[in-house]
Amino acid sequence: MAYLSLSPVTVSVYALLNVSVVTSLAPGGVRDDVPQAPTFPFVWLELREQDIRGFGTGGLPEVELRVHTFSRYEGMKDAQAINAKVIELLRDQALSAVTLTASGYKQAGLITYRETVPLPDEELHGVKVRELVSIFTLWVEET
Repeated sequence: MAYLSLSPVTVSVYALLNVSVVTSLAPGGVRDDVPQAPTFPFVWLELREQDIRGFGTGGLPEVELRVHTFSRYEGMKDAQAINAKVIELLRDQALSAVTLTASGYKQAGLITYRETVPLPDEELHGVKVRELVSIFTLWVEET
C-alpha cells in the first residue's frame, strides 16, 4: 500500500494545529518528527492509513491520527491543557479542501475524536516526560 493520502492529511492537520493557541502552550511546536533535543512541551503527529473501500474501485483511506503531547511538567497539568486545545481544534473539523484536492483526495466525513490515553511516566531521549496521546479517525477518498 502506498499510503498516498498521508502527506496531504498531515499538511492539513498541521495547518489546523500550528496556530498560536497551541504554540503558546507548546513552545516546542507541532511536529511530525521527534527531534533529538526537543523543547518541551511539544506536540507530535503520527498518522496511519488503512484502505476500507471494499470491492469497489478507487480508494477510501481511513486515517488514524494520533496526537502525542509531551511535557516535562511534574504532573499532567501542562499536557492536559495542550491536549484539551488539540481536541477542541480537531473534533468534528474538516481538513483543508485545497490541500486534499491538489493531491487527488477529498474528505469523506469530519474528524472523529476517539479517546485520550495518559502515559505519565516515560523517558524520551533520556529525559523524563509526561505524555498524552489523543486518537482521532478521519476518512478521505480518491477523487
